[in-house]
Amino acid sequence: MTPFSTDGTIRQEDIQSRNIARQRIAEAIAKEAQRTGLLVTIVIDQVAKNGLGSKSVDDLWNDIQMDGQLKAIRLKADANVSDYPGFCGWLNGQRIRIEHAQKTRLADSMNIRINKRRFANTVGFRPAFV
Repeated sequence: MTPFSTDGTIRQEDIQSRNIARQRIAEAIAKEAQRTGLLVTIVIDQVAKNGLGSKSVDDLWNDIQMDGQLKAIRLKADANVSDYPGFCGWLNGQRIRIEHAQKTRLADSMNIRINKRRFANTVGFRPAFV
């Protein structure tokens, strides 16, 4: 086996640069998850205080995705994936997982708030057939 890969680069250097890219992508995913979680927490607090009930979960999610720092983190991960397209599926899968988890948090908080408002005047449970 030759120390060179098929495209003429040294195999060990190629493996090392791929490992560095994997590490950078993993760091970007962790930062993206952390930043998204923080932004969702802020939105949940704002909804609880101000009652931003007119927006749907998808609209709130789109607003969260417009954050400048979050965009910068996503672009950094995208740049690393563009150099090594084999990591594209991993990155997309992690982003889908983050989106699902945070949208579920948003939806759960919105449902709790709606139910509190809907049943605010209810005092206990009254059986229908007494």
